[in-house]
Amino acid sequence: MKRLLIALAAAGFVAGSLPASADEAAFKKAGCAKCHQAEKKGKGASIKDMSAKYKGDAGKAMAVVTGKDHPEIDAKGDDLKKLVGYAVGAK
Repeated sequence: MKRLLIALAAAGFVAGSLPASADEAAFKKAGCAKCHQAEKKGKGASIKDMSAKYKGDAGKAMAVVTGKDHPEIDAKGDDLKKLVGYAVGAK
């Protein structure tokens, strides 16, 4: 029983340290996390607030991200779609 508990605790620790998804990894890789935090407003809106604002509408969010008022990010194509999807769909 003790071994089982230790194994479960170790698995939880490892899983907790891995990115939640490829979309989240793209978000972080592009540098978005420098300004956008999960729960708190930083230099930019929180992921929670963006998710509520865009309600899964990646098209509206994409227009903001690629617009002239948003800082340039290091992502294109599928990575750009993934990170925008993560920002508007995160719970």
